[in-house]
Amino acid sequence: MSVRSDTPIKRYFIHAFMLVLALVAIIPIYVVLINATRTTEQINTGFSIFPGKGAFWSHKDVIIANWDETKEVKIETEDGEEVNIVNLPSEGTVRYLDLIMGTTLKEQLNKKTGLNELIVVRKRTESRQPRIVIVDNNGERLAAYILSDNATIFVKEGSKIKRGVNIATSITPPNVVYNWNALTGRGFQIWQGFGNSFFIACCATILSVYFSGLTAYGLHVYRFKGRLAIWAIILVIMMLPGSLTFIGFVQLMARWNLTDTYVPLIIPGIAAAASVLFIRQYMMSVLNMELIDAARIDGAGEFRIFNTIILPVTIPALAAQAIFSFVGSWNNFLTPFVIISTQKKYTLPMLIQALRGDIYRTEFGGIYLGIAVSLIPILIFYAFMSRFIISGLTMGGIKE
Repeated sequence: MSVRSDTPIKRYFIHAFMLVLALVAIIPIYVVLINATRTTEQINTGFSIFPGKGAFWSHKDVIIANWDETKEVKIETEDGEEVNIVNLPSEGTVRYLDLIMGTTLKEQLNKKTGLNELIVVRKRTESRQPRIVIVDNNGERLAAYILSDNATIFVKEGSKIKRGVNIATSITPPNVVYNWNALTGRGFQIWQGFGNSFFIACCATILSVYFSGLTAYGLHVYRFKGRLAIWAIILVIMMLPGSLTFIGFVQLMARWNLTDTYVPLIIPGIAAAASVLFIRQYMMSVLNMELIDAARIDGAGEFRIFNTIILPVTIPALAAQAIFSFVGSWNNFLTPFVIISTQKKYTLPMLIQALRGDIYRTEFGGIYLGIAVSLIPILIFYAFMSRFIISGLTMGGIKE
């Protein structure tokens, strides 16, 4: 009776523990997706669990030429400072600051009015901050208004306007569009980075999985002297941290003139000790030696046996290792950062990191959006390979 009463409690505890693990895995991804919909200013205000204001829709702000009718002017006298009230004019002259005709300003036909109007086309990564300044006859500033992107200006340089008149309509695009423009601006070749990362990840994954499976098959099936020693060496290599051999690896690639190429990012994946360990342990649990002996009796060669019999049997293990290899290669930043020097060969993580450099203004929203976009191939690859894990479990085991 005591065992039965404890069973539901243990089940609830396991369910709660699995839920916590799921939240730990999901929350970071959710935070990345939320910050991808927020601007840098919104991100700097702190953590949020909701999308930023204006995340998916644009909004308009009407700019009105408005300034106080009077202002206080301090006058120094012999007895001390005095405050004098000065009446400001009700009319001023429009001046543009940090606006360049043809670059920052372009004329566009307004279909409603039939007139050519000036449109601010400032890119989001530019340092200029377009402004409208209204000055009096003496050149003193009466009011200043900062324009956002896509602001439609209805007045021209040097025009006389009165207080209370609408001078511009600022159309702010959605935050996602803002972040995307920040991500792709200034020659940021995101699709080129996608292609480079995908090529490296696919090549490294295929070579790693195939040759790791081949090595595991050789260590499990064949009986030869030194087999256990080789297996011990593989275990030792797996336990060594990668940073321990990284400097020597880079020096070796430089001596072989393989820097600024994809070879150091693809070929070393063949020697994946962790993949060999995992696949060999899986073969020990599901692989039947009688199946191999039967294939040899039928006249099949060793490579044919491996390619046509062993690979289908070990599909679940190979699919799992393919996921790990693809994700590791796709997210790898340090090795490409040291090896690759040509910008056209940059991987996607390297391009996203470039947003924090001196060339770009630090756009955290664009960085988060780049990270969110980089997750898409990983999710697609996982969804594709998980099918083989599930289907392979129903066909892989062959019992005595």
